[in-house]
Amino acid sequence: MCGIVAIHAPDGGLAEADALPGMAALRARGPDGSGVWCSPTGRAVLGHTRLAVIDPDGGRQPIADEEGHRHLVANGEFYDYRRIRRELADAGHVFRTRGDSEIALHLHAREGHHALDRLRGEFAFVIWDERTGELFAARDRFGVKPLYYARHQGRLLIASEIKALLACGVPARWDTAAFAAHLQVAPPPDRTLFAGISQLPPGCYLVAGSQGVAVRRYWDLDYPLAADLEQGDEHWESHVEEVRAAIEEAVRVRMIADVPVAYHLSGGLDSTSVVATAARHDTVTAFTVRFDDPAYDESEVAERTARRLGVRHHQIDSHRADFAHHLRETVWAGESVQENAHGIARYLHSRAIRGHGFKVVLGGEGGDEIFAGYPQFQKDLALGLSPDLFAETRRGYRKLVAAGAPQHLRTLLDELGFVPSWVLDRYLSVTSPVMPLLRPEFAAEVSVTDACAPLLAATGDQLAGRATLHQSTYLFAKSWLPHYILASERLDAAQAVEARLPFFDHHLFAVARRTPLHWYTRAGATKYPLRAAMADRLPAEVSAGRKRGFFAPPVVGDDGMVAAVRDLARGSALRDNPFFRPEAVVRLVDRLADRPPAQRATAERLVQLVGSVGALAEEFGLTGGGTP
Repeated sequence: MCGIVAIHAPDGGLAEADALPGMAALRARGPDGSGVWCSPTGRAVLGHTRLAVIDPDGGRQPIADEEGHRHLVANGEFYDYRRIRRELADAGHVFRTRGDSEIALHLHAREGHHALDRLRGEFAFVIWDERTGELFAARDRFGVKPLYYARHQGRLLIASEIKALLACGVPARWDTAAFAAHLQVAPPPDRTLFAGISQLPPGCYLVAGSQGVAVRRYWDLDYPLAADLEQGDEHWESHVEEVRAAIEEAVRVRMIADVPVAYHLSGGLDSTSVVATAARHDTVTAFTVRFDDPAYDESEVAERTARRLGVRHHQIDSHRADFAHHLRETVWAGESVQENAHGIARYLHSRAIRGHGFKVVLGGEGGDEIFAGYPQFQKDLALGLSPDLFAETRRGYRKLVAAGAPQHLRTLLDELGFVPSWVLDRYLSVTSPVMPLLRPEFAAEVSVTDACAPLLAATGDQLAGRATLHQSTYLFAKSWLPHYILASERLDAAQAVEARLPFFDHHLFAVARRTPLHWYTRAGATKYPLRAAMADRLPAEVSAGRKRGFFAPPVVGDDGMVAAVRDLARGSALRDNPFFRPEAVVRLVDRLADRPPAQRATAERLVQLVGSVGALAEEFGLTGGGTP
């Protein structure tokens, strides 16, 4: 994991100094060194801050090709790079480093954007070609690694984090339309909460040159048609073996590093599967968050699992009363709103992992997305398995429409015939409850916003003829996953920790996407292909355990957090914001303060939203409202 900055000016005039402010903003991502290069014509400048994980002594960037025409800066990891290095060396390419990043440079020289088909991993990179005057940037398939860009004063600026673009002069303004979409589903695939700052969508590449800027897709989830999914059980055993082999390989290639590697371990199926697989190949050190609320704490299960698997184990205490002190720095690191205290817990967990001397950690994120583990996905799966249930649900939708359902839900009904459960849950838990807190003009904007229309428009033909589960998971992967869940990458990066996620591996997905729908709940258990594949490696209490997401205890139970949000509401952060009515927020927190802590949980997401908006405004100096 590193930080990258790239600036393109078609008419020239750039110097190395133009990248330095952005690089300084990314120092936490790359504390082990930095480098900058400017093209002789002044049309491009590339900057890099380095976390030394592969080839610590010789992997400095930017990297030039043999002739000095192409230069690269990269963030993340390319797996199975040694095999590709040998292939390229045999073809005559000369390498300047012993690392993984350089393969992207040489593959692109040989194959252009088709090089992306060969690259496996979590990555974002930029290549400048001095001969053609073309800048090329790309992001990994699932969006694990971030890449943002903006046009400012005739220049195109690209960076790993938004704060680097702001440091280079891009103004910090709210994108009110994007936040309205966030309250419904998520911002459009290429937008952020910052006006004029875009993100390169997952699985896409960007080309900038004399013809302007173009963004194109190189990979998609591409679920099979529902009619093509297998209906019987004759290939069950071979499918389980394919899943096991794919997980084994996804974990194994992510264990390769020239520094020690750590592992996340909860009491759940996903992280335990990763740890159990890794423990078959090497000595493992695992870290577990220990919460002070038994309802959310899985540390005892994790401790028993660690003993069973024979891994070193550290438990990191996380106290709800401390969360109020870390809200601002977590929001600064994540560059977005938080809606659950797990963001603060993750931020502090990564700090502890780094404190133990680790730069790399493998985690279990992605298991629920790949194997339909979320309860909402289970509901959508059930709709596809039962025509009677689907018909009954549609009758309920008609009642919802008759009662005045918002446009974004009606759009989904018109297009898909159902509303994905995770979208409906968001409407019930966020969109509807937040309305009384909003300023009248912004409430009106939310009321007429249809966040699902641009999301559906970007899907092409990827939803037609697909199962309800796959339609739901596809939309989730294009919205909430990169915009919110994978924003945890920035929380790790703030501590100079690189998270590697084996379940977000496109080779593993290629196997999982073919799973017949009824196999997901075979024997009455969720994520059954994963459970079956890992059955001989997991403790029985994990293998048979129920789904528990990584949720921290609600912060509204802490008087300190309630007081912190009240202070934000009474200060300039909310007084000058375009979204919330400060007096409505103060009334909300005052009502919460009068309740016992155990009775405040229903307001958790509202308090998190308000607190995050206030912290974002103060930390980034966000002003007014705007559109790209």
